[in-house]
Amino acid sequence: MPRFLIALFVALLFVPTAALTSDDDDDATLLSLTASAEREVDNDLMTVNLSIERRAADVGEAVEEVNSLMRQALDQAKREPAAEVRSLGYSTSPVYDRERKQVEPVAWQVSQVLELKGKDFEKLTALAGDLQQAGLAITQIRFSVSPEAQAGYRDELLDEAIVRWQRIAQRMGASLGASHLFPTEMTLHENGGFHPSPMLRSAAMEGALASAPALEAGRSTVRVTVSGQARAFGVTPLHTREDR
Repeated sequence: MPRFLIALFVALLFVPTAALTSDDDDDATLLSLTASAEREVDNDLMTVNLSIERRAADVGEAVEEVNSLMRQALDQAKREPAAEVRSLGYSTSPVYDRERKQVEPVAWQVSQVLELKGKDFEKLTALAGDLQQAGLAITQIRFSVSPEAQAGYRDELLDEAIVRWQRIAQRMGASLGASHLFPTEMTLHENGGFHPSPMLRSAAMEGALASAPALEAGRSTVRVTVSGQARAFGVTPLHTREDR
């Protein structure tokens, strides 16, 4: 059973049994509540993007150069067990000479991206440096929290968020003079719950790893948000001036 359903079941224990069978929902006040829990955690996943770009007058020549270099890079990268490897972002673009105002392109530019991902930062850095020496250019380095770590933190934060939700509901109910509350709905929001560290990117990164820089993985925020509704029974009526 999911954790939030278990917590919701526990919340029902706060409601007297007799009240559940005797109160009319029409007399209840509907409360809509949202609560969050977050935690700063260490980034344990490194991602490096390297690009291959070639320009030639003949498109076939540029394509062949990029394809050949990418095949070599993939073969080399896959020999490192600590790295998850994939190719992405293949593009072919015409290059025009604006001064001559020619309709036909004067050259073709072909590019593709190789992505390395792993938790062993030292081995991944060394591999990226080797690939850079082989002709690829580093375009991005970023650190984040791995999906496995996010799942572990999310379970803990879910419990905290639900407890906060219950406390907020109890405070609101007490302020309204309610005798008891009945939670009727709860939703777990996944979107916007993870904020990775900023990407490291610069024009000078082409030779970055060749000098073995000191890279700081940093920390990220893992957040869980829950929202839901509860019916408050026995709320003290609010009197208008005419009623007084």
